Amino acid sequence: MICDLPTKVNQHCQSLALDSHLKLLSEFLTMASVTEIVINQPRQVIIETSQGWQFHQHDKLTFEYCQRLAKLIATYSGQKLDSRHPILSATLPQGERVQIVIPPVTMAGRISFTIRKPAEVSFTLADYQQQGYFNQCRPSKNNQSNDDELSKLKQQGDIEGFLRLAIKQRKNIIVAGATGSGKTTFFRSLLELVPRHERLISIENVDELQLSRTHPNSVSLFYSSGQQGIAPITQKQLLEASLRMKPNRVFVAELIRGDEAFYFLRNINSGHPGSITTMHAGSPKLALEQLVLMLKESQAGNSLAREDIKQLLHLCVDVIVQLQNIDGKRFVSEVYYENHTD
Repeated sequence: MICDLPTKVNQHCQSLALDSHLKLLSEFLTMASVTEIVINQPRQVIIETSQGWQFHQHDKLTFEYCQRLAKLIATYSGQKLDSRHPILSATLPQGERVQIVIPPVTMAGRISFTIRKPAEVSFTLADYQQQGYFNQCRPSKNNQSNDDELSKLKQQGDIEGFLRLAIKQRKNIIVAGATGSGKTTFFRSLLELVPRHERLISIENVDELQLSRTHPNSVSLFYSSGQQGIAPITQKQLLEASLRMKPNRVFVAELIRGDEAFYFLRNINSGHPGSITTMHAGSPKLALEQLVLMLKESQAGNSLAREDIKQLLHLCVDVIVQLQNIDGKRFVSEVYYENHTD
């Protein structure tokens, strides 16, 4: 039997040390209207609210403070951060997501912090419907004239009903949008619809989906973006491992690279429908084109013809929900749907 008490005590001490160092930023971290906190250079904090970016002078925010904060975050998250590993993604003790970039990737004497505060409330699809989140949704360009129930709901503009049925029918869904469009929060609202008895696996670099809060038979697997964690595990390796963990559904927080995209689609094609992921794209059409490029860049897909890849995507990707954020207002702008039952 392995006693992990010293490890737990050490983690607690690391958390306390980091929390103490974060007190200089507490006024921004606790401000309800703030969604992003960035530090581009010493003695300056920039925050984002619904009113846009706001600049604040902060004389105690020296370069030495930033160095110490970056080191504490790296230690707390069990990752490397040095000149050979200058980029780090992590989660702070209170759930904020942080991206850190240090020299030589940044200018000498500057450390970049981008802190994204988690949504303080979780929304259901009914909440989104009540807020008018689907009111601006326009028809996608796939122009199918199918008579299946999902197509009818989509044509009627009942996006909430469409998404509820898509989850029930185990459709494969991509949530697309730019940074800050609300992809993760919307993703969590879809997870709420997945039956509680199902076994779920999530693959993330930080615990954003928080599966264990809603689904008791779930496992969250984590990788380090730059492989600078204690275990240099990749998203691809976790996707391969998930197939042997008897999942009903596999969720990938974000598709970033070609190899991961290929294995995500392979998982779908291996009897695990109902998967959900997110990606950065400006429209469903661009999301599909980006997936083609990603698969062409992958080791397994670079020999495939573009038309073969498009056919694979046509068979594997059922729904793409496009999110937009214009002047601080988030909404679903388009829903793409392919009926593969014909």
